[in-house]
Amino acid sequence: MEKIDLAKLEQKVASIWDDVLTNSPFIHEIMSGKATKALYAIYMIETYHYTKHNAKNQALVAVMGNDLPGNYQSYCFHHAHEEAGHELMALSDIRSIGFDGDAVLASKPLPATETLIAYLYWISATGNPVQRLGYSFWAENVYGYIDPVLKAIQSTLNLTPQNMKFFVAHSVIDDKHADEVNEMLEMCCKTQDDVDAVTAVMENSLVLTARILDDVWKEYQLFQSGESDRYAFLRTNA
Repeated sequence: MEKIDLAKLEQKVASIWDDVLTNSPFIHEIMSGKATKALYAIYMIETYHYTKHNAKNQALVAVMGNDLPGNYQSYCFHHAHEEAGHELMALSDIRSIGFDGDAVLASKPLPATETLIAYLYWISATGNPVQRLGYSFWAENVYGYIDPVLKAIQSTLNLTPQNMKFFVAHSVIDDKHADEVNEMLEMCCKTQDDVDAVTAVMENSLVLTARILDDVWKEYQLFQSGESDRYAFLRTNA
């Protein structure tokens, strides 16, 4: 039986995050103290959009997977239940800094966000059912990498925990979830194919998520220059 090396997997995560944190103009803007409420809102709008689908694609693994171990099937449904409605915290954060929540509900995700959403449905419905754990592995363990970024946003914009409910809540919830993911990985990864599938989804989903930051940055530039009305509703409190 092939045993997954969680330390090796974490090294790959760290390498990708190092590249993102070093090269992302979105991250540079925030860390240099230049974040605006509009930039924060655009990012949270995209967070709202992809988070809205996470419970569904997680449950899809249990529905579509063939011959799943009972404990993994149970994990998928249980975790989907716990993730349901988390997008509403992102919506609340956007509203709390003065923007129109109804306009967010009517908005469409950016192309990079749509790509991540579609990818997660695809890997949840097809292929090795264990592979979605690759997404969960880094997503439930993200705060060690982005905490300085969140603190920079909070400091620059003078935000309170009430303006950052999504991140405050997940920083607590995800500790427990990360342990559960690790347990599932060690329990369910029994072949080299399992390990390879988990690793591929981990890398792909993290890279796709980083592309959302790039899309957010590009749209923010268009917003600032007035070249796009995509987020016109943010101008009331930009």
